[in-house]
Amino acid sequence: MNKLFATLLFTSLFCTNVTADFSQSQAGLHPLFPVTGPFIIEISGTWPTDCHPGEQKPVVTSFDGQKAEIDFEIIILHITCNIVDTPYRVLVDMSGVVRATKPRGDALNIQVNFGGSKLEQTLKLVCPDENGCARPPTDTQRSEPGFYSAPGLANQGLLLVRQNAVTGIFPLVYDQSGNNEWLFGGSRLVEDSFFAEIFRLSGGDCFGCEPTSKKPDMASIGHISVLVDRADSLQVKVNDGLFSEYRRIVFGYQVFKVGPAGEHTLIDLSGRWGVSENHGTNPPLGDLTVFFPGAFDLVLEDIVTAGEGLLPDGQVSYRVDTPIGETLGQLVCKGQTRLDDRANVCEFIDPTDAEEPLFLFYQDGPASLSITFARALIAIGTAPGGKAVRLD
Repeated sequence: MNKLFATLLFTSLFCTNVTADFSQSQAGLHPLFPVTGPFIIEISGTWPTDCHPGEQKPVVTSFDGQKAEIDFEIIILHITCNIVDTPYRVLVDMSGVVRATKPRGDALNIQVNFGGSKLEQTLKLVCPDENGCARPPTDTQRSEPGFYSAPGLANQGLLLVRQNAVTGIFPLVYDQSGNNEWLFGGSRLVEDSFFAEIFRLSGGDCFGCEPTSKKPDMASIGHISVLVDRADSLQVKVNDGLFSEYRRIVFGYQVFKVGPAGEHTLIDLSGRWGVSENHGTNPPLGDLTVFFPGAFDLVLEDIVTAGEGLLPDGQVSYRVDTPIGETLGQLVCKGQTRLDDRANVCEFIDPTDAEEPLFLFYQDGPASLSITFARALIAIGTAPGGKAVRLD
């Protein structure tokens, strides 16, 4: 206790002039319109110093169904405070308080307190009719099934499975004695958010033993909250802990190291792909099948590492062919940039315009691609797009 008090006192001597500045901050909800269900508040923006809320743990101090007041519990203290613009992001898990008090009305008032200043904002819980957003947004995130791991948590992981609209999560952990445990949580993914009770299973049949009719026991041990940032990246919170990023583990496919010092990687997309989701109502363009057949091949053409040909982050290019060998165009995948390590995108260039991509292909994972139309639309309607999955 004395050591903690000394640390707080010492830190305060260097940071006494730091004041909160929410002028470049904003808040949003996940899912976008949670109505009465559990949700996550995202607070993000730019802080004028590195002593910002992103270094603190958010705590919901009060919630009456219409207003949420959020303070910060110090987790990391800065000995000095640099006067630099620092992007920050804070995720506030409301699932626990919502279980006790349901949201009331069509809006939520939030008040964030930090450094003597307040961020006050009203967020809609229900879609306003005039906005025409009764349906989930078209950019709803869908997590890729598979194994996930988190930096700094070498002995833990997650196995994520999905069937239709139901998602299951198996935390891969050990108990206090070092024995591995079988844990499970299942629920529906609402837009980009997942909340579930976690159960410990015990008393079942051993590996290699004769099966019996005995059913395993299930005991609830807590809750898990998950925000799907991207198809291959999850923000995961267990009980009252902090959110940690889990990324999908890629194995079984070749990976190209194209970035500076080899730290930026691209998954080899060579092989046969099939359109798994197809949409588009724009009258002159139609849907995705106007441009791509139900199945198409990606044939590796060239690999350029960082620095070659004046490319700072490298790239990999493929030829896009029909199953009978007719060339549709070229797919150019750029290395992840240092400014945004999530920018793992490929440009589809068709023969009609070598300067402007017709579609953008986002690498959701080793076996999944999201496809969006990349050019400006004049006619009214939904642009062609969808998803493709590996067929080989």
